[in-house]
Amino acid sequence: MAGCGGGGGGGTAAPALPANQVIATASAIASNDTAINTSASFTVLQNAGVPVVTVNSPPVVNFTVFSDGAVKTGLTIADMSFAIAKLVPGINGEPDQWVNYIYRKETATAGVGPGGTPVLATAMQATTDAKQASQLAYNPDGYYTYTFKTDVKDPAQTNGVVFEPSRTHRVAIQLSYKNAAGETVRVNPYIDFTIDANGKSVLVTDPAKTRKMTDVSSCNSCHEKLALHGGGRVDTQYCVMCHNPGTTDANSGNVLTLSTMVHKIHAGKLLHSKIAEGGEDYTIWGYRDTKHSYAEVGFPQDLRNCTVCHSAANPQTPQGDNWKTEASKGACLTCHASGLGSTWEVSHKPIAVSFLNNTNAQAKDLKDGFCAGCHAPGTNISPERVHWNQNEENATKYKMNIENVSYDAATRAVTVKYFLSDPTSNNAAYNLVSADCTGAGATLACSSNTKFGNLRFYLAYQNMVGQNTGVTEFTAFNNGGSSASAFAYKGANDGSNHYTVTITVPADSATSFAAGTARVVGIGQIKEPKLEVKSAVDPRPVAVPAELVNVVVQHTFRDVALSGTLQPRREIVSNEKCNVCHGALGTTSGANTLANAFHGGARNTVEACVVCHDPNRVSSTVMTNGLALNESYQFKRMIHGIHGNSRRTYPFTWGNRAQGAFSKEGVLTADGSFLADQKVTIGGVSTTVVTAGTVIPAGNTFQTIADIVTAAASSVGYTGAAIAPAENYAAEVAYPGVGLNCNACHVNNSYKVDRGTVGAVVSKPAGVTDPMKWLVISPKVATCTACHDSAKAMEHVTLNIGDPGAVFGTRTQADLNGLPTETCNDCHAPGARQAVDLVHGQK
Repeated sequence: MAGCGGGGGGGTAAPALPANQVIATASAIASNDTAINTSASFTVLQNAGVPVVTVNSPPVVNFTVFSDGAVKTGLTIADMSFAIAKLVPGINGEPDQWVNYIYRKETATAGVGPGGTPVLATAMQATTDAKQASQLAYNPDGYYTYTFKTDVKDPAQTNGVVFEPSRTHRVAIQLSYKNAAGETVRVNPYIDFTIDANGKSVLVTDPAKTRKMTDVSSCNSCHEKLALHGGGRVDTQYCVMCHNPGTTDANSGNVLTLSTMVHKIHAGKLLHSKIAEGGEDYTIWGYRDTKHSYAEVGFPQDLRNCTVCHSAANPQTPQGDNWKTEASKGACLTCHASGLGSTWEVSHKPIAVSFLNNTNAQAKDLKDGFCAGCHAPGTNISPERVHWNQNEENATKYKMNIENVSYDAATRAVTVKYFLSDPTSNNAAYNLVSADCTGAGATLACSSNTKFGNLRFYLAYQNMVGQNTGVTEFTAFNNGGSSASAFAYKGANDGSNHYTVTITVPADSATSFAAGTARVVGIGQIKEPKLEVKSAVDPRPVAVPAELVNVVVQHTFRDVALSGTLQPRREIVSNEKCNVCHGALGTTSGANTLANAFHGGARNTVEACVVCHDPNRVSSTVMTNGLALNESYQFKRMIHGIHGNSRRTYPFTWGNRAQGAFSKEGVLTADGSFLADQKVTIGGVSTTVVTAGTVIPAGNTFQTIADIVTAAASSVGYTGAAIAPAENYAAEVAYPGVGLNCNACHVNNSYKVDRGTVGAVVSKPAGVTDPMKWLVISPKVATCTACHDSAKAMEHVTLNIGDPGAVFGTRTQADLNGLPTETCNDCHAPGARQAVDLVHGQK
């Protein structure tokens, strides 16, 4: 089967069958299709006796392309580009590096660079081979032959890079073609090899003789399909061909080695946050002098989670564990700030003076060999030890289990039976009353700083009078139901650390009526003593000075009927899908600039999020589209708004105070005004410092608007901290998927139909407590306009289609209940001409 794409080996001994037959047979095997198996483009030929690379002067490459069960013919030179590089082993602790044979010189444009000045006048950059149609030929046996223009044996053509045939080499192709369905396929076939005495390729089969630190599948878990430089570069094994120490951005002076560049991009927000302590605004000037600052890029989980991208457990990345054993400046000083005054620079300068025996030595003078020596495996400062992440690693020890939930209508009591277990110790149950609690019985109190004192159960249920109960949609939390909760430690212990606790459903009122299916949801985190990171022993000792850290709990939920039959709220998204990018919801985010994200880390499941972020969750944040409405923080609208900012016209924010139209950069495009009185606490009294309606001139930003409030407050005696500007998610959050895959978050194609029956509240008239009288956005409009918020989109959903049930802040929930249901499904239902999946480009 080696001749059909499996295996692949050394020389080119004569095969049992002619090459054309081997190629034809291999093309019919679905797993050899180039769209999913790029190595087969080369291995099939090598095993058929056709050397994939010959180097006697300019390299000659033989390759095939399999598509839809046949060899893809008719490709031209315009469909492909070629690169060739060698792998140079590191010395003295330096990492192995790919070194390209082909270069171009970049000349910096005057006035383009930091502060308007390029750092370098010129810089060399690795690139692909210059190509002409005459360099590509098709062989009737079923393969193509490409002859490089560059003679890799001539150092004058390779920027001085010397051809070394015994080194591991790689040829890679940037390839684009259409399959039988008419879809464009973009792939980067590559092959690793050495050259024998006859100039013929010998494929590298020993994983130790190549360098594969990461696999593009890791990138694609968040990015969906990595597609850069116009969309044709889709594999990290191709990226390293040019992004190595031989490539420098002349404008910024930054060396564009892939590991350095990618780490600094993903740590951009962290590095920028430390700019006064040796950090940086990591910036690259790209195509046509386009400036790319990564100061707002925040890796959406903890940067210490190295295994998200690097793991030798993946057979595609045999060097994936190098981060544990081969510390280097090129890798480590990409997430860690290293400029003058940084923690690293201050701590390592004395080491440099000592190791280099030079009183003038600087920290950056240290060689990589020193890094690997000090940070060796087994030491207390080995990379694997110091990148230990307590709040996620120790989550394996805590799992909340709900054994049963029942409801007694007579007493309005929901009874919950539960226990917290340790999955690492045969699910042993914890005693939730830890030694740091006080009192007993009715006086028992476990504060938020006790180990289990934050664990709590909330009851989510529907309670709006007149609410449609045909679809379970929780509405109680922001309509008098927020008290329906109980701390886990307050339950009755049956003697085996299994507990029972009662949650009382608030009494019905003129504006609330508990009914339908409810849900008990666990929230909260464990408070553990911070353990020493720089420790070579397990268990790790407690850090000094003492400090508490949050640790994630594996939370759960359970449904119970308050009336009628059990009708669980449908699953729309999943925690597992969120955590592909976020690692663990509720933990570190924003490239480690935001610890314990989402309410101090207490909410780490989507089931917990929707308890509070129900349709009645209106914020004090003003919309940025010029309307006199507050933003709805209903979960579906908030999450789409945050992640969909690249599609929006106006930014989704937290804390905006001004009514007016803003650009996504946070600039007021026309005169606006303060929607509400701006109040600041002065001397313990809430004081109005700017009245509603005060004009804000065009050109102001979220920052200058906050400054206006600070200045007004200061003029009447305020001495506190400056008022914080609005959080602009358009500037900080960009959905990382190159395309749009709704099922990256949604389950069971739930995105295709919005089954909501309750509008998203955007305004509460003063003194009105009945949620049926609050102004709302109708359910489907609330979803769609979270991303599609342009004037044209708003006209479409509320005017053009003549749908009386589609409203945007102009009617109440009671009005909505009296109108026909939104008619969006007439055009956008599954199977319709403009179905949601079709207009979003889903397959």
